[in-house]
Amino acid sequence: MAAMARDIQRFEVSLKAFIVRDGRVLLLRESDTGWWELPGGRIDVGEEWQPHADILAREIAEELGADVRLDVSPQAVTWVRYRAMDGMHLLIIARPASLIAGEPRLSDEHDDLLWIDRDGWQQLEFPPQSGYREALSRLWALAGGQ
Repeated sequence: MAAMARDIQRFEVSLKAFIVRDGRVLLLRESDTGWWELPGGRIDVGEEWQPHADILAREIAEELGADVRLDVSPQAVTWVRYRAMDGMHLLIIARPASLIAGEPRLSDEHDDLLWIDRDGWQQLEFPPQSGYREALSRLWALAGGQ
């Protein structure tokens, strides 16, 4: 009996930073959807072999400004987000980080930013069909007493 062919899910990979300062995490609101998210973004074509830290630094510079510098933890939390606008699934890898230089400012990709405490983020709207809420809880646990 021949093996049945199966569909293989395709993903884009996104690297995010869970940036904590003074007991608050930085969240951004997407301009096009109104959903809240962590700063960071997708691995671009040609970056497949670059260190993740370099890709995340590029994304942070694009979204928050070139003067923003982070101390990024090697620990990570992963989850999946379904993006309805194009039917794509994003595999998201997020790492706890501390802001060590610069003051984040908005790019055109986002229309608002918040520094929010451990309880405040739960009132915000995150992308549906995503693991954002559970992931943020796990990231808070990793960030510990920051």
